[in-house]
Amino acid sequence: MRKVVRFWVLGVLSLIAFGPWVVGQEEELERPAPPALDDFEGDTNKDGVPDGWYNARDVVLIAEGGKVGPHYLKFEVRKPGRPARLSRAFGLDGRKTEAVVIGAWIRLDQIQAGERLGEDPGLMIDFLGEGLRALRRGTLGPWGRTPSGRWTRVSRRIPVPPGTRDAILSVGLLGATGILELDGLTVELVPVGGTESTNLVNNGDFELGDPAPFAWNLENGAHRTFPGFQSDSAIELPKSGARALTGLAVAIDPFGQLNVSVRVRGQGLRGAGGAAANLFFVDGNGRPVGGGGGGANVFRWAGTFDWRVARATVPIPAGAIRAVLQFEKSDSNGLLRVDDVVVSSSPDPKLGAWTPFHVEDDTTGWAAVTPSKAIDASSALDASFLLDAPAGKHGFVTVRDGRLAFSKGGRARFFGVYLLPPSAYLEPDAADALANRLARSGVNLVRLADLDTALGPDRSLYDDTRDDTKVFDVNALARLDHLIAALKARGVYVSLELQSARRFRADDGVANPFALPPGGGPAAEFDPVLGKLALQSAKALLEHVNPETGLALRDDPVLAWVTLAGETSLFDQIERPESLPSEYSGTLRTLASKSTVGGVRRIWQELGEAHWTEMANSLRKDKLRVPIAGVSHWRRDPEFSAQQAAKGFDLIDDRLYWSPPPWAAPERRSLLWSQDGALIAGATHKRRSDRPYVVSQWCHQTRGGWALPYEAADQLLAVDIAVTDDWDALVRRGVFLHPKLWGNAAAGTGGGEDLFQLPEVVNGMPQIFALWPHAASMLLRSGADTVHSGQATRTPLRHRTNRAVAGWEPKRGRLVIETPFTQGLAGWPGGEAAVFEHLVFETDQPYAVLVASSVGSAPIATTKRLLVTAVARVEPTGFRWVDELKVDVAEPGTSPLLQEPIRAKVLWRHKGNVKAYPLDNNGTRGPAVPLVEKEDGLELTINGSKANFHWELVEE
Repeated sequence: MRKVVRFWVLGVLSLIAFGPWVVGQEEELERPAPPALDDFEGDTNKDGVPDGWYNARDVVLIAEGGKVGPHYLKFEVRKPGRPARLSRAFGLDGRKTEAVVIGAWIRLDQIQAGERLGEDPGLMIDFLGEGLRALRRGTLGPWGRTPSGRWTRVSRRIPVPPGTRDAILSVGLLGATGILELDGLTVELVPVGGTESTNLVNNGDFELGDPAPFAWNLENGAHRTFPGFQSDSAIELPKSGARALTGLAVAIDPFGQLNVSVRVRGQGLRGAGGAAANLFFVDGNGRPVGGGGGGANVFRWAGTFDWRVARATVPIPAGAIRAVLQFEKSDSNGLLRVDDVVVSSSPDPKLGAWTPFHVEDDTTGWAAVTPSKAIDASSALDASFLLDAPAGKHGFVTVRDGRLAFSKGGRARFFGVYLLPPSAYLEPDAADALANRLARSGVNLVRLADLDTALGPDRSLYDDTRDDTKVFDVNALARLDHLIAALKARGVYVSLELQSARRFRADDGVANPFALPPGGGPAAEFDPVLGKLALQSAKALLEHVNPETGLALRDDPVLAWVTLAGETSLFDQIERPESLPSEYSGTLRTLASKSTVGGVRRIWQELGEAHWTEMANSLRKDKLRVPIAGVSHWRRDPEFSAQQAAKGFDLIDDRLYWSPPPWAAPERRSLLWSQDGALIAGATHKRRSDRPYVVSQWCHQTRGGWALPYEAADQLLAVDIAVTDDWDALVRRGVFLHPKLWGNAAAGTGGGEDLFQLPEVVNGMPQIFALWPHAASMLLRSGADTVHSGQATRTPLRHRTNRAVAGWEPKRGRLVIETPFTQGLAGWPGGEAAVFEHLVFETDQPYAVLVASSVGSAPIATTKRLLVTAVARVEPTGFRWVDELKVDVAEPGTSPLLQEPIRAKVLWRHKGNVKAYPLDNNGTRGPAVPLVEKEDGLELTINGSKANFHWELVEE
């Protein structure tokens, strides 16, 4: 669940450049398509490389023992970082082929990750367009956690960009160590257009899986198994509580009943019914419908039997919108295998006909988003007036009355953004441009985390040329120094996370370093060698003197707080027991035997608390002045939460990754429809009245999608929650290297070097960064007397937990925002205007965000200048979902991004010579547009004809 970026060998274009077939190509050639099956039996020239392949590195062709035929490939490496791989190039026309289904049999042994992030066994395919320009990358893997010692079938459907003309496929250990064996590589070309189906279950034959089955959730030991019924794959439920479940692909309310068919095989199942299949029915909010928790038993199985078909018809209860199919094993006896699952509408299956991988929104009439190169200084989009430059002018950040404050007086509150690695190591010009943009967006804090992510020279904190992680990369550190200085000069603070994704190396003196997860994993909380290395690096970084500021970071008031580690905990063994290598488990058992507390989790709590508080105290003795937090993590375990509230820490650093209800209707997949308090529900587990609470990273869980459709409204609700619940900081994930031109494309779809399809990258989400000036205004001007983040705020500071957010109606999905400086309407207006003393917002659209903020220090009541922003949905061109549930992405799309047009009216109850100017996403004015004079003011009409989000209303 770590939110660190997964890179697959950051030299993105290296695999492309090696192919001799690309040299000197100037005209378009039609190259042969790949074989449907490559069993590696052909080696015409007897060079040990299968026919059609090249770039062989650390791979041999074995003559006997293959899965499909006698021959198979064997990659074997003992030294990390070696690019063990084999490549194949072929023609692929994106005008005719919408996807490729790539499959293979793999077998692994003694796999360990390499020295850099992304050095894991896997397969990648690079799609190339005209002139061999890289368009996108698809992957299978990483396979580091795939069961060792047996042949496993992996298969994935990978969308092909329409501009594709050629492709390069590469497979191997790719920097990892161990053994990877591969056979039976298949490449199926899926023609454009799709095929209609009446089966409402995705991947009901379980053939797609890497290795977990696509579109299914498996729990408690359920897994794909091989073979299935006359096929490669099925699923197996081997123990008590094992489950497999999936949501049906379309809404079921138009149907009267459902036909269910499944092929099963049982072995030793309990006689009273050791396994079962159930259908659960839910309403639009994902809540159960009908009796028995919304569940209807479909089948029960007992005893031992060979493959057989079970069929049933199930009535649909009134009020049901969606349905979830679940297979479950109730006890430890025997096992159940499942294959060929089919659910269809009844009595007529054709009523449920749909086309898999071809569900898309109607974007007819949507305009292309205008990318934003920079924010113009002094434009209406420039919110830098909210900051008080330089950062630190009010003294060091400290804790007063349970809240962050400045040593010279006043509340310290932060609206921030997290930099995805390696975005902290920009060239100076790019760093200056980023600092300008963030400051002019109203961002007054940058979260520096994952600085130790191993991504190669100049891109990581540690020197990549060494076999240890004890020395900093000189160039990377210089770039970091410049970024911090640039941010400071513009009034932007930094928070620092010390240990995140460090990949330990051979000369670090660490036991089996390559078996450790990034950051050291659970062992980091008790192993003395790991603890010593972490403390040495922390002190070295904090004591390093920035030549551009003349101050060490520990002595620079630009530093807001320090967090000791990110997502590194003994509690991570709950989900990933393998995260603690065997070399460390004995030490942990010895320490546990000496503990006087009861229970495994209490022991983990005690060990982690002792380790991190000792580190915090050591840093304080080394004259670190700012508040210190323990571990920033998404975890909510009671013992872990109590550990982070220990006396040795000054504040609580949390991460909130909101996951929408998986079975809710897609139009309800928004924070605004949350019935449990949304982000407040997660925060309540960790909030304490005696210390500050900061959310150092928040975003949505998107299941691989670039974003969710309604995140514009969700962002404003998140800020409103932070204000209402009195949080000290709210930090959004995350800025990445791409797209370099903000709003140009969703991350990973822009082509060239922009190949990594990462979720929640805000520079690829104009619906998010367009609202930053308003979000910053809401948070940084939330106190009665607050204008700048360094000025005084309400006193005394009081903890207010779980308070209702004024203006939020979760049953309607509607949010009304009302502060002296920012007002508006977000979500589902329901045809109702938002009426304020000085502003009125109206729209007839089902979903929209309309918001206005005063530009400058004056409130809306007296301002002469307003920034008005109107945002709805934004999507990449050609974006498609797998099914109507809209959870899995079928096609990530291409540039440009498209924005849904908005029809709205904004009345400003203001008299005077007011002009209205549309603004592009740089803040540059277009020609003035007419305002409609009303009895009580002037009305701006937004008709959706212009490709802009912003308008400036100004009295001239």
